[in-house]
Amino acid sequence: MATIAQASSVESAHGTEAAALASIVTWSQDCPAWHRDALRRLCERDQLEAGDIDGLLAICKKEAEGLPLTLENVRDPAAGLATVTLRGLHSVQNVNAIVPDQRLSFDKIGVTVVYGDNGSGKSGYARVLKKVCRARSTGRAETIHTNIYDSNPGIPTAAIDFTSNGQNHSAAWTNGQPANALLSAVSVFDARTANVHVSQTNDVAYTPLPLKILAALAEACQTIKTRLNAEIGALQRQTPVAISQPTCKLGTEVGKLIAGLKSDTPPADVERLAMLSEAERNRLDKLNGDLAADPARTATRLLALKAKVGGFVTSLETFAAAVSDDSAQRLRENAAVLNTARAMAAAASTALFASEPLPNIGSDTWRALWEAARAYSTAEAYPERTFPVTDDAVCVLCQQDLDASAADRMNRFEAFVKDESKRREAQAKTAYEDALKAFREAALDPSEISTMVVCLRDEVGDEALARDVRRAALLTLRRHRRIDRHHTGDQAVPFPAREVPPLGKLRAQAEDLSSRATGLTAEAGSEARRALIAERDELADRLWLQGIKADVLAEIGRRKEIVALETAGKETATNRITTKSTEIAQQLVTNALRSQFAREVARLEIGSLAIELKQERSNYGIPKFKVALTRKPEANVGEVLSEGEHRAVALAAFMAELATTDSRSAIVFDDPVSSLDHMHRDAVAKRLAVEGQHRQVIVFTHDIAFLFMLDEACRGRDPVTHFAIRSISRGEDRAGYCNDNPPLRARPLHSVIAGMQSKLDNERRHFEGNQPEWEMTVRSLQEQLRTTWERAVEEIISPVLKRLSNKVTTPGLAQLTAITLDDCKAMRAAFGRCSVLLHSEAAPLNKPLPHPDAVQAEITALRDWVTSLQARQKAIGLV
Repeated sequence: MATIAQASSVESAHGTEAAALASIVTWSQDCPAWHRDALRRLCERDQLEAGDIDGLLAICKKEAEGLPLTLENVRDPAAGLATVTLRGLHSVQNVNAIVPDQRLSFDKIGVTVVYGDNGSGKSGYARVLKKVCRARSTGRAETIHTNIYDSNPGIPTAAIDFTSNGQNHSAAWTNGQPANALLSAVSVFDARTANVHVSQTNDVAYTPLPLKILAALAEACQTIKTRLNAEIGALQRQTPVAISQPTCKLGTEVGKLIAGLKSDTPPADVERLAMLSEAERNRLDKLNGDLAADPARTATRLLALKAKVGGFVTSLETFAAAVSDDSAQRLRENAAVLNTARAMAAAASTALFASEPLPNIGSDTWRALWEAARAYSTAEAYPERTFPVTDDAVCVLCQQDLDASAADRMNRFEAFVKDESKRREAQAKTAYEDALKAFREAALDPSEISTMVVCLRDEVGDEALARDVRRAALLTLRRHRRIDRHHTGDQAVPFPAREVPPLGKLRAQAEDLSSRATGLTAEAGSEARRALIAERDELADRLWLQGIKADVLAEIGRRKEIVALETAGKETATNRITTKSTEIAQQLVTNALRSQFAREVARLEIGSLAIELKQERSNYGIPKFKVALTRKPEANVGEVLSEGEHRAVALAAFMAELATTDSRSAIVFDDPVSSLDHMHRDAVAKRLAVEGQHRQVIVFTHDIAFLFMLDEACRGRDPVTHFAIRSISRGEDRAGYCNDNPPLRARPLHSVIAGMQSKLDNERRHFEGNQPEWEMTVRSLQEQLRTTWERAVEEIISPVLKRLSNKVTTPGLAQLTAITLDDCKAMRAAFGRCSVLLHSEAAPLNKPLPHPDAVQAEITALRDWVTSLQARQKAIGLV
């Protein structure tokens, strides 16, 4: 196998098809992966099928890996420089119903015809050679099947013996794997591999295989592009109407997101905008209500609510301040100061009045009594005298005269009351009672808390804020009660934690109510009103987005797929293919090729058509070379040529390509004259006979007439072209039985007669011991005798009219004068005897089978008749 570098050097030296294919291998290394895989498939199968397109599309979309084109997939350019001939094909396994132990041999020179009737297995052998040689792609119809009756068939295999530059080789072949590269020098022709074809526009065009491969690749580009566009269109049609025709506002954040939706739009942006808090939902409801109602009335209501919320702020702020740590501490301190003052006053009272008849002088109860006595004395009993009045007076409490002891007691009581300790006690009590009163008055009643909550929830519409206020207020009330109950006790006892009311939120709500009212009372086009509408639109669009969030995220995914498909679509451009095909066209379709094509057209006797190769339009950038009528180039040749003429033109192109190379390797033809009339068959036979003088030519055919034409054409050459015949036949269950002799109908008469003699000699023993076998022998010989007598008659008149030919050869007419009336009578009598060798009388007659001597006599009569007439005709022919 030549390297790529070697292939390049071969290409520069020889503008051959093989070199062009090798250059495509090198060129493909810079192609996209799916191009390389497509080229590999096209080099192996000539045409891409639906399954191939599916696989290539997956590679193009990066969903699968491809296999690149290599030199193993194409004809080796180095092989084109070698002369390769085939020696034999054998050990064929699992190919159709061909038996595995046969060998199909080929003569190394001249023309070897492989003849086989339909179903004989001939096509199976031909298909193997097409796969092995790989000179032409066998096309999609050339699939090698195994035996359909085999329940467990294996992979088709075979062995090929060949010669390359005089050295013998043997190569094994397995279906689906490359064969020996040297065998690619062998060229194969059949109807499916012809480079001449009728296009869809009914033009007959010539396309060398490398250009055909590049054209198929360019067509695949269009197909893949169409498939990709179809997928893109399908994805685009999946876009929901909500996205293609959105109802959101263009100026909102959501509107801008939808308008600019791309494959790289972050899904997090969609998630963020589509998420509305409860407060935002409430806000949207408020704005919708505000903007929908009467603006003046709504504004008045909002201002009233603002005042309420402002009052809630004041109340909660005062309440919170009352239960602050500082406030609680001050209340505790006031209580402590009062307790200390009382203790000091009590101590003074105890010291002064320990001897008094009644206890607890100086207590609060006593003090109250004393102050009452003071008030009565100064207001009622002795208004103009200083309390206590002890001179010439009675006790204001007991209404009895005061003696010296009682007067002294009254004066001491007053002195005590006016003492500093009692004064401090009184001051401490006042301070404490004032602080306690302020503390208790700051507390919110549960009903007030409930009012706040109901207003915030139902009128303001902020349920979350209502919950926050309720919680904070109740926890503050709980703390207040604990402080009220326990502030006079042990200062180590902690109060419940302080809960800060949501004053900031309340103030913001009040501000919002105010701004809403301002916006509603503003003019329609004012900034304040526009701000409200803009806010409403933003929230409304976000709520709308929330409903179609899944669709938007799916759309981003679709657009990512579209971008990937569009990126893949860039690999369907045909620019490089166009450039490469132009380069190859300049190398292959040369003036020498056109001239050789014209000569081949003349040899195949279609020169009257006056056709030539002419460069025509390009298809997907691939140059197309049209088979055109010389005198009317614009005519559609496809409408002029018959099917047989199509085949003849294809053969002309095939032979022209071979003639423009230096290779003299073997060429294989599979049914080359199908659809041709006898005139063109004869021309093809003569052309192959000429070609057989300087290279091996192998012809597979089921056409016995063409076989005789080839035989005659080869014998008619000077020097004579070597001619050999192989026959392939079918057995009862299997096919592909090979015989190195011609089929019975094509053998010379002397060979056929000798074969009958040999059969009789080998089987006459059955007459004595095996009558059933002898009957079968006689029946077979009887049939051969009849057909051979017919062949003998044909042979005798062949100097003028040959079998399977419409040609009359008048120079041979004199040789017919050798036939006498006695010859005719002898022939008819012998033919009649052959018909009754085995009689069909009724079984009861039980007539014995003919003796071997009787059969021998008939064979001898036939041989003598033929020998005598041939000798006489030869003598006349020499005259």
